[in-house]
Amino acid sequence: MRPRLLIVDPDVDSRAAITALLGRFDLEVLEAASAREMDQILGRTQIELVVMDILLPDEAGLSVCARLRRLNPAPGVVVVSAVDDESDVVVGLEMGVDDYIAKPFRPRETAARIRAAVRRRQAWRAPEPVAAPPVYQFSGWRLNVATHELFDPRGDSVNLSSAEFLVLWTLVAKPQQILTRDQLQQGPPEARSKAPPQQINVTISRLRSKLRRAEGGAQMVRTVRHAGYMFAPRVDRVHAD
Repeated sequence: MRPRLLIVDPDVDSRAAITALLGRFDLEVLEAASAREMDQILGRTQIELVVMDILLPDEAGLSVCARLRRLNPAPGVVVVSAVDDESDVVVGLEMGVDDYIAKPFRPRETAARIRAAVRRRQAWRAPEPVAAPPVYQFSGWRLNVATHELFDPRGDSVNLSSAEFLVLWTLVAKPQQILTRDQLQQGPPEARSKAPPQQINVTISRLRSKLRRAEGGAQMVRTVRHAGYMFAPRVDRVHAD
């Protein structure tokens, strides 16, 4: 996806000049003439970088910069303005503005500085953390979600069908809670597949048979009449070895 930039400037000629300047690169450029128009665009579109003049008709530019920094995720901000007073520049940079360019601007330099700001924003953007698949421990048993393996208290592997694994995962993820047949059919939110519909009773019966190999295993999955099923033991969620 191409980086999307927003030019915020009340001067139509200035907006057009910056848009034309950036349009030669692999960038998507939107325009706004005021802070209000900017807010409308930000409300419906994710913007990588805002290129703005601080002389806006409806709100002080530095106030706009402060608001932009509080957004989550916050876009980058490059100021391109005829206001080049040193105190304004310093305040803007201290507020987290990525760059401050004075008008009249030099086209090639301005394009290079804006593109550099885009690259910095992309480099700073941290990847979303990926949670490790959980391992559940209960009454000496161990269910490894990553490998789809169930181990009994002696450490022996217990073979599970896909439906049995998904139903057991759903149960141990919410222990001591009543789960309906529909919830068990849907499986846990993290699962990409589902247990076959209309087979929950059969799957539960097979699970109980396999859990029965250890003492007390047959009572782990309890039937709650007219409600559903509940996994009775305490369950600890741990990291995989």
